[in-house]
Amino acid sequence: MYESRQKRMKLMFFFWLLWSPILPFCVEAQSNRAETIDGEQQKGEMAKLMPLLGMEAYKEVIESGNYLVGGGDEFLIFSPGMEYPVMNVVSAEGGLFIPKVGNVAVAGLSLSKARKMVQARFAEVVRVGELNIELNRPRSFPVTVIGMVQTPGIYTANAVERVSQVIDRAGGLLPEASRREIQLVKISALKPTQRERLARFMTLGMISDGVSTQQMRRVDFDMYEVAGQSRFNPFLEDGDVVIVKSPSGRVGSFGALKRTGFYDYVPGDKLSDLLHLSMGVSIDIDSSNVRLFRFERDNKTRVSLPVDMKALLAGDPAADWVLRPNDWLNVGALPEFHPRSEVSIRGEVVFPGYYVIGPEGMNLRDLVDLAGGFTERSSLSEARIVRSSSEDNSGQRINAVDPEYERIRSVPVADRTEDENQYFIMKSRERVGHMSVDWNLLFGLNDERHNIPLIPGDAVYIPRLSEAIIISGAVGQPGAVIFDSTFTAQDYIDRAGGLGWRASNDVRLIKGLSGEVKRVKDGVMIQPGDRIWVKERPDRDYWMIFTQAIEIVGQVSTMVLLYASLTGN
Repeated sequence: MYESRQKRMKLMFFFWLLWSPILPFCVEAQSNRAETIDGEQQKGEMAKLMPLLGMEAYKEVIESGNYLVGGGDEFLIFSPGMEYPVMNVVSAEGGLFIPKVGNVAVAGLSLSKARKMVQARFAEVVRVGELNIELNRPRSFPVTVIGMVQTPGIYTANAVERVSQVIDRAGGLLPEASRREIQLVKISALKPTQRERLARFMTLGMISDGVSTQQMRRVDFDMYEVAGQSRFNPFLEDGDVVIVKSPSGRVGSFGALKRTGFYDYVPGDKLSDLLHLSMGVSIDIDSSNVRLFRFERDNKTRVSLPVDMKALLAGDPAADWVLRPNDWLNVGALPEFHPRSEVSIRGEVVFPGYYVIGPEGMNLRDLVDLAGGFTERSSLSEARIVRSSSEDNSGQRINAVDPEYERIRSVPVADRTEDENQYFIMKSRERVGHMSVDWNLLFGLNDERHNIPLIPGDAVYIPRLSEAIIISGAVGQPGAVIFDSTFTAQDYIDRAGGLGWRASNDVRLIKGLSGEVKRVKDGVMIQPGDRIWVKERPDRDYWMIFTQAIEIVGQVSTMVLLYASLTGN
């Protein structure tokens, strides 16, 4: 028993001697594997937590050293004596632990001052080597958003985010909120008395005059969108409060400006600010015809004041007037500046595109000659000229709405008069702006009566020769049939599979050019692009027709008998 126990102990000792050199490597490998997995998980979490740091935010917030250090900021610390860098976080009480030095109070200091203080303390204690310290991850902090936003409240932000981003988290601005008079208050920089006054004035919807510009900044989204300067949409700091107010009024800009419209008025605005919001003047400006529309002090009388635009654009302070609410700047434009002088031709011509009408004018034949003439595939019978009757301010063609046509369209068909039906049919077939030109007469027989003069904005279209007739309705195989000048309507119907079992004797021809509907039996000419429509027999309820006829016969018989009885015949 004792001998067997000794043998087991010797055997365990032998295995221990065998595995002891290898065991540390196994443990280290397992540890390294766990560290690798933990490191990858930490990197993934860090990537999620790290804010998006653009170059502008880096230069203005980080590189400038103006970033204020506070609890939660993570720093990377390294010195030549360390094997690996250390990442420590500023504690809630504002201390940053530095190896071999201890805690250094850095909260409330700018990034540059905090770095100098840590390096100075390190030099006092260690005296050998130099300590490198960098901000690894900026902290998040609460920002209060109040006023005219969708959801006022407290939101988390960081120092590389702008005011617009935290307002987006609050649901965005209300429609009636000001985009140019948003207040960013630095609560941490206020004295206790100033905080009390600010809270009291905020309750009344006002801002205290005792707050300096360093402690409160105006945010201007419209100006930021135009100028792109950070001062109009600054980065946030710990302790900021964003106050969104309603606008103090509106100012307008019209005429020869790159962006016209109405903008929120801010006390202190000048004409130069309104020009910035309007993105400057356009090239057709008439500097001698610029006026400012303004209400007098009685708030009833409106006057028109001449503005020295040349002096204003030159930066003369005397010409840069201070604006009032409801001021309108009207910048005149040079008359007939770069007027439209082009016509277009598209489709089956050799050189389609735009052409300019010179002082001598241009007619239809001239345009076709400039475009190199027609191609072999052109369809003159389907060619058209569209003339715009009017244009909007941007040069886009618009067609006037016919109020009578719109009125008749809303009237049920059964309630329309004969004149209304005829007017509706006429307007339905009308092609607004299409000029009546017989291209075959002009270019085939040289009939110059159709060589109309062109005006700027005319659009000419030469379609490709379709060489087909569309057969639709009650036929065997509806579709397109190749045009043949010797074919009759019945020939085309036969090519489309003949008449269907529900076909009627009513066959119509829809003209491709005008859309006019004609009866085939009237002997109309069939041209490429036309449509032959074979109408179906209408559904009839013969039993209902029979019963209605019986009722009519009965009523007539009753009336005859009544008449005979009354007259005694």
